[in-house]
Amino acid sequence: METTDIRLITASYSSDAAGNVLVELFGKTRDKRSITVLYGGFDPYFFIVDPSSNTEASLKPDPEIIRTEKNRLFYKGADHDVLKVTIKSPWKVPDYRNEWKKKGFIVLAADIPFHHRFVYDKDMGSCIRVVGERTKGPYTTDIIMKMSSFENIESFDPGLRILSFDIENSIKNDAIYTICSVVEEDGIYRTLEALTGGEEDIITRFAEQIRKEDPDVITGYNIDNYDIRHILKRADANKMKEAMPWGRDLGQPRDVNDRFWRLKGRIIIDAWWAVKRELRPKQETLNAVSMQLLGESKMDVDPKQMDDEWKNNREKVIEYCKKDAELALKILINVGTVRKGMDLATVAKLPLDDALNAGSSQLADSLLIREADRQKVGIPLTGRRESEDQIEGGYVHTMNPGLYHWVCVLDFKSMYPSLIIAKNICFTTLSQQGTIVAPSGARFLSPEKRVGILPKILKDLMRQRDEIKARMKATSDEYEKRYLNGLQEAVKVLMNTFYGVFASSFYRFTDKSIGAAITAFARENVKRIISDVESEGISVIYSDTDSVFMHSPKEDLEGAVEFGKRMAKRFSEEGRTLEFEKLMEPLFSHGKKKRYVGRVVWPTKSEELLVRGYEIRRSDSFDLQSRLLKELFEKILDEKNDEAMAMVKGMIKDTISKNVDVADLVISRTCKDPASYENPERMSNVQAALKMKERKYNFIPGMKVSWIVTNGGVVPQQVEPYMSGVEFTAEPDYKYYAERLAQTASRITEVFGWTESDLLAGSQQKTLFDDDFGGKSAPEKKKKEETVTSAKAPPKRPKLDDFF
Repeated sequence: METTDIRLITASYSSDAAGNVLVELFGKTRDKRSITVLYGGFDPYFFIVDPSSNTEASLKPDPEIIRTEKNRLFYKGADHDVLKVTIKSPWKVPDYRNEWKKKGFIVLAADIPFHHRFVYDKDMGSCIRVVGERTKGPYTTDIIMKMSSFENIESFDPGLRILSFDIENSIKNDAIYTICSVVEEDGIYRTLEALTGGEEDIITRFAEQIRKEDPDVITGYNIDNYDIRHILKRADANKMKEAMPWGRDLGQPRDVNDRFWRLKGRIIIDAWWAVKRELRPKQETLNAVSMQLLGESKMDVDPKQMDDEWKNNREKVIEYCKKDAELALKILINVGTVRKGMDLATVAKLPLDDALNAGSSQLADSLLIREADRQKVGIPLTGRRESEDQIEGGYVHTMNPGLYHWVCVLDFKSMYPSLIIAKNICFTTLSQQGTIVAPSGARFLSPEKRVGILPKILKDLMRQRDEIKARMKATSDEYEKRYLNGLQEAVKVLMNTFYGVFASSFYRFTDKSIGAAITAFARENVKRIISDVESEGISVIYSDTDSVFMHSPKEDLEGAVEFGKRMAKRFSEEGRTLEFEKLMEPLFSHGKKKRYVGRVVWPTKSEELLVRGYEIRRSDSFDLQSRLLKELFEKILDEKNDEAMAMVKGMIKDTISKNVDVADLVISRTCKDPASYENPERMSNVQAALKMKERKYNFIPGMKVSWIVTNGGVVPQQVEPYMSGVEFTAEPDYKYYAERLAQTASRITEVFGWTESDLLAGSQQKTLFDDDFGGKSAPEKKKKEETVTSAKAPPKRPKLDDFF
């Protein structure tokens, strides 16, 4: 027997020669060896609710049935008789589930993936200490062990090995020219031998390369939708069977619902998807993202001329391919996907692959199902519930347009989780006999009657997060501090996940009344606070779901901070902790919901503006538009009235005079498969995607495409695709962009009397900032703001040709 510490990477199952089911746990040891851990003797099972008198007898003759056991489980507010049915083969559970559902019975716990069922039943975490003995098997890992026992241990990072690859292929006949790979481990990069020659040889040698390097993670840019599929396609064209034995069991990549790929023992992570999730960049090409994150660009090879490039200078193409693989690897490491995945796996108690690729419902399942099993609560099947009206969200207290000074922003700490705990909200406590009544009418049992599973889990997570934060404050080790910060962020993500799944229509424990009750309690909390402070003459400027913006009566830093802290302490009570999050001086809004901008001066003074809701953060706005807004906001907050108007009009004039950088006019938006759109010719993003495909540039459905408008005066408008690193030769429609700038700025300036017409024409119907606006506190401006709010709607949008 030996003992080994393991970070779990993937989990799966198989059967041995005798037909016995084996759970497979793949991982990495502390000393960086790959390992396969095998466990036999765990059998799949499900429950039949309220079985009839002959249910058990009808199952006994079935040779697939191992045993049946009578039991009782809590389901839908009451205890029920159930029959636990244990069978031999995990893959046969769906057949039995469907059979008994057709017979009119309710079936529980019959759709939980078998490896999840094992992990839940054993209460296994993401890092374990295994006791077992070495064995042999059809696996390529350094160690193969048969597990006899285990214990959960504190999370650790063994340092995973990542292989990034890229392919180059013929444009004319799709044949693969080369596959190039780069490996990273512990910050050291190694470029592997470029694979060239015949296609069969390239594909075979690549699989051998993967086996030799034994990576824990395989990555690349757009590999999910292009590279992997293309290798499969070319393997089929060459009549190669089982041509991609990339798994640690020598298995093939498996496509999961067209969403991602799975391998036993390794994780496939597309660097493109990682960037989309973590950064949401405006341009998603490898070159654009590399420039944004790394300050590096791709090599100068024209992909639409790949056949000629390969014929004339194949060494250059190989270096180009190697560079793409290297950039994808650096991007994946830079955005921290693997590290964040390990943190989430630790908190959710799952193998890394499940934490990275599972949806939010599976993250919630991992904790909920374990606790439900302990409390003998039945696990319903996942499935979309009946379509119902969307539940009402959080309360929004609208903001009058204008400039405000000394604004205290108070936020509820983990508002929804806190309410769930305080009000004992859970699918196990929802009851007509409940004494806790939500404003929505739903009733919940008190904790004295039954402690809800959901409140218990959230309370444990809150305690866990507070303990991690305390450890962060106590340590001076920067590495440990970063590790602990990632861990507490993962706890926060998981806590917020629970409200999300309970407010959805697809989760196994979903009940609309639960989500509605949570938001109803939240609205009541916020409204009560607003009512209390306004009755004392304190102005509430704005509120949104879990935050309240109050105007400080003391218009100086020390006085405003004291006021904010006092209000936070006053309104913190059972079920809610109000925190004084920040102080803004000043803050501006043109009165639209969830749209404001301000300067944060406490707890730390920030040089960057805090912007919410304006185009400055949207990828479908162009950079010049974003810069216009940012500079306009800066001057509004500084109350530099004349400079604000001069800047706006100057930027519009520069645009119509073609005195702007073409790259600042790029617009981006996600594009699905063009064939999925009803009127693709009318959509700019589809136009751009189709032109990219015509020119042999790599377009993947679901990616963000970029373009520049070349004629905005026709319907549909005409656009040309824009790609980072490729010269743009078309002529932008500068008039279109100038009009967009005027339209954008006027949404802000019309609060003070400047319309789009004024910005384009240069006339002034009214002073931008009347003197009585500047420097006044919000309450003193109320009468003026009401006048602005009730002003007539701006005239119909003018055309630039009317003024130039």
